[in-house]
Amino acid sequence: MAETIDEVFHEAMRSYEKALKSGIQLQEESVNLWKDLLTKLVSPEEFQAKLEAMTPNAFPKARKRMEEFVETFNRTSNQTIDLFEKTMGVYQATSVPDAQRRMQDLVESSLAALRVNVRSALDTNAKIIASWQELADQFGPAVKK
Repeated sequence: MAETIDEVFHEAMRSYEKALKSGIQLQEESVNLWKDLLTKLVSPEEFQAKLEAMTPNAFPKARKRMEEFVETFNRTSNQTIDLFEKTMGVYQATSVPDAQRRMQDLVESSLAALRVNVRSALDTNAKIIASWQELADQFGPAVKK
């Protein structure tokens, strides 16, 4: 069982590292997209006109992202409650084999939750980057200086 827990811990650390790298990539891509967007601006008036033209599409997309966030928050909240119940269940075991079974279930459930949450974070980051890119593309090609 110790070997299994060690493997689970290492897999969890790899998943966490992947999510962290994805977050850093999101920040780097956001900065690059902002730089690209700002180089496409010719005048403040043009910028204002383009923003006003994009407003009708922006709100529905923002609403959809917010709904996705709420769904993710609710799912992770339910996962947390489930994992807490399983943690408490380990202490209610009536025998050593029962405790081992409950502990293994807790570890497997924790890892499954981590996998889902990392995948969700990666998907969200990809959607954010795509949205930024779409916004930058609406401003047209970069202005050469």
